[in-house]
Parts: sequence; C-alpha cells; structure tokens
Amino acid sequence: MLILTGNIYSQDTGSGLDFLNIGPSPRLLAISEASVAAPAGPSAIYTNPALLALEERSSIDASYTLWVSDVDNQFAAANFRNNNWAFAAGLFNSTSGGFQARDQPGPSAGEFSIGYLSLSAAAAYVFGPVSIGGTIQYLREEVFQFRANGYAVSGGLAAEFLNKRVRAAIAVKNAGSMESLDQLSTPLPSTFSAGISASLIEFTTPGENDLPVLISIYTDWSKPINENTYDELTRENGRDSYFSIALNADISDLFSLQGGYRFGPTERPYSFGTSLSVDPIRINYAIVPFSTGFGTVHSFGIQYFF
Repeated sequence: MLILTGNIYSQDTGSGLDFLNIGPSPRLLAISEASVAAPAGPSAIYTNPALLALEERSSIDASYTLWVSDVDNQFAAANFRNNNWAFAAGLFNSTSGGFQARDQPGPSAGEFSIGYLSLSAAAAYVFGPVSIGGTIQYLREEVFQFRANGYAVSGGLAAEFLNKRVRAAIAVKNAGSMESLDQLSTPLPSTFSAGISASLIEFTTPGENDLPVLISIYTDWSKPINENTYDELTRENGRDSYFSIALNADISDLFSLQGGYRFGPTERPYSFGTSLSVDPIRINYAIVPFSTGFGTVHSFGIQYFF
C-alpha cells in the first residue's frame, strides 16, 4: 500500500521520480518547459546538456519552488564555461512530509515523509554552430522506511543558425534504472524531445526613453519513451506525446516577461514568469496555476553570472 501511495502521489502532483519532468528553475517553469532549445543557464543539465556550452558566461543558479500538495522542490547548480567546453554540476531535490503511517485500523503509528534526490554532473562541447552534451545523475528515493538508489543519463545536440537567432535541438532525457523500493522499482520518466527557439521580432518603443524589445519563441515536442512511466503531463502510462510553446520578451536587457502553453491532457496548461537583470545578478519568478483545484505553483530563483 505504501508503494501504491507513492505512485498515486507521483501521478497527481508531478512528484515522485516524475519530478525530473518538472522544470527545476523558474525560467523553465515560466515557459511551460519548452526548454530543449531555449537558453536555461545551469538548469539545462536536466533539459538538454548541449545548451551549457552555448551560454555566453559561466553562472550559478539556485531556486525554490512551492509545488502543489505541499511539495517543496529545491535546485542549485553551477555551469563553468572554458573556451569550447562547459562543465556543470547540480542538485535537484523534491520532498513532502506529514503522511500518516498505519499498519492497522485506528490511530496512526506516526508520520513519515517522501523524498527524491538527483545529484548530477554534465559536460558539453561546441564546435562551430553545433554543440553536444551529456549528463549523468545519481538518484535516490525515500518512502517511509524504504530506500532505493539509481542512475540516469541524458544526452543532447543543438545547432545555431542565422547569426545565432535560430536554434534547433534534440535530447534524450532520464534513461536509466532504479533499485527495487521494497519489492518494485520505480520507472524513470525517460523522454525524447525536439524543439526550436527563434528570436522573431526586434523593435524599439516610441517616446523619449527608447527601449529595445526582443520577442523570442520557444517550441518543444516531447515523447515519453518508457511505457511504464506514470507521467503527470499525460496522466496515463507515458505513451502520449505533448507539445509546448512559449513567448519571451526581453526589454532593454533589464526585464523579461514569459508565458507558455502546453497542449494535451494536462492539469497545468498555462505558465507565466518574469525576470529582473542587474548585472551580474538575475532574479527570476514563475507562477503556474493548476486547472483542477490542486493549487498554484510559485517558483523563485536567483542567478549569478561571472
């Protein structure tokens, strides 16, 4: 029953090992995770590691997300650029507590928590307009007194065109396995994704204080490749593909506004976000309302460039 509870918890809230399908940073959540070709900073470790080598500067990123159903997600990562190489390391943690333990009818025997952890390392190399990268993760899940360890690998490819205004990318994410948690092992949310990002429109606002504005679009098509995965995005057995699209408006390299939409059977189709940049710091925020009464997600993050 405890294992069944963990699977239902994963399907309904997006936690469990399916937390790997959730954007770890507010920048990713704000664009509905249309992220396989979108600039994401160090959080590209979990979306497409090839993008790490396409960042202009090294950076450190940290965020805290108040997920629904009292789930807390914490993320921290650093990406170090060195000529054509990029090396990154990160931590992504999802926890929830207050579950009552019972082995018979009557009062509970106490409370327990559920926790999921990913420790990751990634490397990427860019040659000409093409970048290739890979990520390896150590995974750990804890449900009641049960513990299980595992691993996952991800790989991606990205290419830039038209003076870096258009980017196309593909990635395979979270391929691996877990130890048995009591009697069963939890399947990993393995996914194949392909996407395009493009800087579409650039203009200057009228008036005395002219502000340059750049409008960009991000698109993603994703297909779960583990048929046994219970995916929060599809709410079925992980076989259905889904499509995400997002817009980003950069205003004078100072403010950014984002909005995204996910097509398909999902309980969080919309997402919104904003960023404030005062070099070398960027502050990010995202809000993701659930459409079925689960609540609203709030995510806060800070990124430091060096």
